[in-house]
Amino acid sequence: MSLNSNWTVEQRYRRIEEVAQDSIDEMVNLRKQDAGYPSYHIAPKFGLLNDPNGLCFFNDDHHLFYQWTPVGPVHGMKYWYHLSTKDFIHFEDHGIALHPDQDYDSHGVYSGGALVENDNALLFFTGNKRDENWLRVPTQCFAKMSADGKIEKHGVVIENDHYTEHFRDPKVWKQGDDYLMVVGAQTPQKTGSMALYCSRDLMNWQHKGPIQTRYNNLGYMWECPDFFEIDNQSVMLFSPQGVSSENPYDFKNIYSVAYIVGDRLNLDSVELENHQDIAQPDYGFDFYAPQTYLDDKGRRILIAWIGLPEIDTPSNEHQWAGMLSLPRELHIQDGYLVQSALPELKALQGEAVAVESVVELDTTSFMVQLETETDEFELTLANAAGDNIVFSATETEFMLDRSKMSQLYAEEFGSVRKAPRLSIKQTIEVYVDKSVIEIFINGGKHTMTSRFFIDDLSSLSMTGDVNTVYHSMSPIKGLDD
Repeated sequence: MSLNSNWTVEQRYRRIEEVAQDSIDEMVNLRKQDAGYPSYHIAPKFGLLNDPNGLCFFNDDHHLFYQWTPVGPVHGMKYWYHLSTKDFIHFEDHGIALHPDQDYDSHGVYSGGALVENDNALLFFTGNKRDENWLRVPTQCFAKMSADGKIEKHGVVIENDHYTEHFRDPKVWKQGDDYLMVVGAQTPQKTGSMALYCSRDLMNWQHKGPIQTRYNNLGYMWECPDFFEIDNQSVMLFSPQGVSSENPYDFKNIYSVAYIVGDRLNLDSVELENHQDIAQPDYGFDFYAPQTYLDDKGRRILIAWIGLPEIDTPSNEHQWAGMLSLPRELHIQDGYLVQSALPELKALQGEAVAVESVVELDTTSFMVQLETETDEFELTLANAAGDNIVFSATETEFMLDRSKMSQLYAEEFGSVRKAPRLSIKQTIEVYVDKSVIEIFINGGKHTMTSRFFIDDLSSLSMTGDVNTVYHSMSPIKGLDD
């Protein structure tokens, strides 16, 4: 039962209470045997992790929730799992935060965001319910988490009166006296949209309609919407489905992530005013459902799911799937949403080692910094048999090639990803953690995030005139069994 297609609906939608402890122990033991399980990325102890949820800074801690299917590495009965940290190095594992224990979320607590107010973190989520004909009945709901960590559900606040059954992933913020919510939705015309709602009391919400842009016919569904203001501009961030592109860079995955930068959201016309062309933050193979939040320092922090819907990875054989990206601080620069790894992560770095041409790896959790002013270079991660993944550059573009991995998958979507190279001279950061690579290119204006699978990864080699510095990376703490 390692592949999603082998699971029945009944198996997928079991609750964790229905899973025998022996089965859980077996899944954990299989996961522990996986050399691809990361050390400084958040991943599930077993089962499937997908969307980050409820990200917030509350009660002096960063709180991270994520969607979790405990029965195995499949999409089925969803829970919210809860972690917290003060520094992104030391974590506290709080276990399951939200259970599917009400009629309105009987078939899963689906994704959503958080709003911190009056000594509470308000957790907004989609209640996923299926009727006797297996038709989905989605509602937007919320719960309150108090400073002592207790969570109490407060039920449904928005029923679905305007969209198809694809109506999920609420994200809430406050503007003046108004609470605003965006929900990922599919219109009756089967187009994707970011639906806007407004409230004064968090209980009664007025439907304002889909936010208007030049992209009202982009794809058939927009998942995991986020709307935020940063550096005096407004950003719509979302995961559109059913989109492709003729150019060599955009929308190459089964589903990709996009953003639109504009001046402001006009609440009367429900329009993102004076907005720019749509753009992609990430050009790798595995980046989806990003969510952002503000911390106590005023930083806008983004965390994404490293994974994709409907794609099985080799990790499934070890009874786990999915992980969270490194936390990334956001800024707007030249119209781009610029990402940079949080400086807290430097505490995980070992001593700097200069790379001349080849490094025999004593750990597969590391980062390398590349300073380049040359047209072409090539960074190769390989094993003794020659299986590899290659990150390379020409004068005009970057390329990530995983066609020679030990274990290939999702080949129908291609084995190469490309990104435009915006300048010859730049500093590039490459974070590698067992079976995941996160590459910050173009000064953070783009990233390339991907899973990769190389058995017994043993060497890093560099060609081209590039100043390359290697740092080992220590594990994050507090999430061990």
